[in-house]
Amino acid sequence: MTVGDSIRNYVRRRVTLWERRRTERYIRALPPELQKDIGWADDETFDEPSAYRRNGLLERRW
Repeated sequence: MTVGDSIRNYVRRRVTLWERRRTERYIRALPPELQKDIGWADDETFDEPSAYRRNGLLERRW
């Protein structure tokens, strides 16, 4: 694996994480009734520290 491949894989993982966080924020902005209708998990699941590991170096802010 070359250095370029390693960098591409890292960036790909980061983009996936950014997109997931953005989606979670969009869904959490919906009223609780809609969240329940689409089968979104309860808030307790996402309050765990491990759910939002932050890497401030390259974290995109929305």
